[in-house]
Amino acid sequence: MDLRTGNPLWPELSAPLIDPPAVAGDVSCDALVLGAGVTGAFSALLLAEAGLNVVVIDRRGIGQGSTAASTALIQYEIDTPLVKLAKAVGAESAQMAYRATRRALDDMIEIARNHHVSCDLHWCGSLFLACTDDDPEWFEREARARRELGIEVENLCRGAVMDRFDIDRPGALLSSAAIRLNPFMLTHGLLRAAERQGARIYRADVKTVMPLDRVYEAQTLAGPILRASDLIIATGYETPEQFSSVRKYCKLKSTYALATAPLRDGPAWPGDVLLWEAGSPYFYARQAPDNRLVIGGEDEPFSNAEARDALIESKSRVLMDKFRKLRPGVDAVPTHVWAGTFGESDDGMPLIGRLPQYPGCHFALGYGGNGITFGLLAAQMTRDSILARPNPLANVFRFNR
Repeated sequence: MDLRTGNPLWPELSAPLIDPPAVAGDVSCDALVLGAGVTGAFSALLLAEAGLNVVVIDRRGIGQGSTAASTALIQYEIDTPLVKLAKAVGAESAQMAYRATRRALDDMIEIARNHHVSCDLHWCGSLFLACTDDDPEWFEREARARRELGIEVENLCRGAVMDRFDIDRPGALLSSAAIRLNPFMLTHGLLRAAERQGARIYRADVKTVMPLDRVYEAQTLAGPILRASDLIIATGYETPEQFSSVRKYCKLKSTYALATAPLRDGPAWPGDVLLWEAGSPYFYARQAPDNRLVIGGEDEPFSNAEARDALIESKSRVLMDKFRKLRPGVDAVPTHVWAGTFGESDDGMPLIGRLPQYPGCHFALGYGGNGITFGLLAAQMTRDSILARPNPLANVFRFNR
């Protein structure tokens, strides 16, 4: 099935970028990355920087799967709040996860700057909106738990939310650290940087992947065979059939998004913040560089492509209705609508690492709503695993935790 359907905004806003050639003959390398989305791009760059011979392949082209469908709200907040995550996985693991995601934002900025990646990347804030009168009570516990980790966050009352952001909600958590960017340009920029470090990128559709005497062989539909000591599966839930057993660790959801025409009357709300809310089904909104709105959410617990796509029009209307209630009077007209499927774990944290039955194979999936943040962490963990470096997150994000 397709990872996404519709007409996402980002490819249209991006200049012509990398068009990888088809693989023309057999290839050998140290690390073979399956998937040229944002996780594959981060992985390729970090592995190439470490001196490995890296090859990246994708059947679609660069960033054409889930990455193009991302709404790119780059946050340290995990889908499961810190206080609830601590109850699910233990305080130590929850705190390590939140420290890691916060640090990942700084790392992302540094990588983009060091490698001159142009992707409309900017620091901004994140406003987590209460939906019920009961939310402010646990918001205070959440804010206290984050501050104990050294993460800056404000717990705002209803009056403060209205005064500062002109939004009528019972309260909100305001974080100063979040990022907005163009995920399509980020992915192309990272892979350009990886190429400068010696990585090779091809378009190829893999038919089978087989472990043979400490080497993985990927047989392409076109005929060429790619061999590597380490295999990085950066295809989300679209893992090759040979590794289908990893799919049991994730539950699949379909999500919906839209983008509007550029607003004529200035920003849709005061302050440079991403908006998202504590309610279910999920709702969030951000502003793009040309003053468009990007709005998403309305997740459904199924992955059937036909069922997912049949709801695009109705879900888009619901998303716009929610936004108009949040910001009445803002004249926003949708121009792009799309849907995608993603995997998430039971606790809201990703699944990153290896499984005993697949030595030399590295997986990264179950990102939930934090695909780009977790994509960088997965790349860092994979690099450390291949180089036999200790990484404390290996235990936190492991399978079978």
